[in-house]
Amino acid sequence: MPLLGLRRLLSAVAVLLVGASSLALASPASAADDRFTGTARLAGCSGAVVRWASALDADPAVVITNGHCVRTPFLGAREVLVDQRQWKRIELLDGDGDVAMTVRGVHLRYASMYRTDLAVYELRETYADLAAKGVTPLALAATGPSRGDRIRIPSGYWTEQRACTTTGTVHRLHERAWDWWDSIRLPALDGCAIRGGYSGSPIVSRETGEVVGIANTGYVGGRRCIDSACEENRRGRIVMRRNMNYGQQTALLTGCIGVDRRFSLDTPGCRLAEPRG
Repeated sequence: MPLLGLRRLLSAVAVLLVGASSLALASPASAADDRFTGTARLAGCSGAVVRWASALDADPAVVITNGHCVRTPFLGAREVLVDQRQWKRIELLDGDGDVAMTVRGVHLRYASMYRTDLAVYELRETYADLAAKGVTPLALAATGPSRGDRIRIPSGYWTEQRACTTTGTVHRLHERAWDWWDSIRLPALDGCAIRGGYSGSPIVSRETGEVVGIANTGYVGGRRCIDSACEENRRGRIVMRRNMNYGQQTALLTGCIGVDRRFSLDTPGCRLAEPRG
């Protein structure tokens, strides 16, 4: 499977498209010399330090990555993890891509590979603690990208960046037993030839500097819907697109922030999948 992290890292490096070189692009919220602001490095994956609009400096900081980066074997097709303590090493980077600080004790607030491929880690450190070490979070966009939007994908794992223009979203994306909704298309031949280790990398709008998604999978050939993800449109037609990579939207996350400014599935209007039973 082409999920871009963990046990697939070494093989994905060899087979995923790598045609685009690292880019140093300027945007309103990210100058060329701070393109790795808000990025994080996990074992075999990337991530991002994010902050929602209501958060205070004294609130625990949050790191997001893919649900498939949480453990091996991967989560089940309908599995949802909520409120688990984990001992996990996460390196937080500064704008130049250097490690500004390393955190270890984290609280897994959410992880799932159903409807989206998302994990939400809450740190013991506050946003003020991170600021003191030179770590600046990224803002989350309240809406997803549209066709033709210019985005960039900085990888904390590789400290390199890809950039392209999205070609819209996919109604349903299937890979083996997993099912993702409204996935973002990331055309490899336009500059988004991501590789293993890009899993969990933030997809950042080059217009606003806000995070609109996280990269999670891509085309590697092979069997349709098994070795590579395949798209399903609203009429049920299924295709596997060559040279296409994908990411998951993060706007859903903004609807799950409670009045206490903490992530919670109990927040009215939260549409992320809940644990079954």
